[in-house]
Amino acid sequence: MRSLVERFRADEHGVAATIVLFPLFAVVAFMFVQTIAWQHDRNLAASTADRTSTAVALYGAATTDAHADAVSELRSAGIRNVTVSIDRNDDVTVVEIDGTAPGILIGTSARIHARSVTPTDRFDSP
Repeated sequence: MRSLVERFRADEHGVAATIVLFPLFAVVAFMFVQTIAWQHDRNLAASTADRTSTAVALYGAATTDAHADAVSELRSAGIRNVTVSIDRNDDVTVVEIDGTAPGILIGTSARIHARSVTPTDRFDSP
């Protein structure tokens, strides 16, 4: 039978497991948080596209002003490489937004794309 001292002797397996598993756990936790942040950026791009499309189609905002507002809003939110395309036709107004959302882990980013289509409001005289 082993002595009491031998049973409670420090074991190095726990230290090795901690050194290996803690960074792995931290990366998985950061990936979860990163997914939430990227989803927030996608929702922000979609709402910006909706507001821009509505402003141009229903309220007659100039496309250049709406374009500048959309780009500045998305850049202030941290989205890089923002491109905004506004196409106003007689029937519909289409706004497409592309950009890159940065990641919290080094070297990670996500492509953001949003599209909004709004019927163009017009008055047809009799």
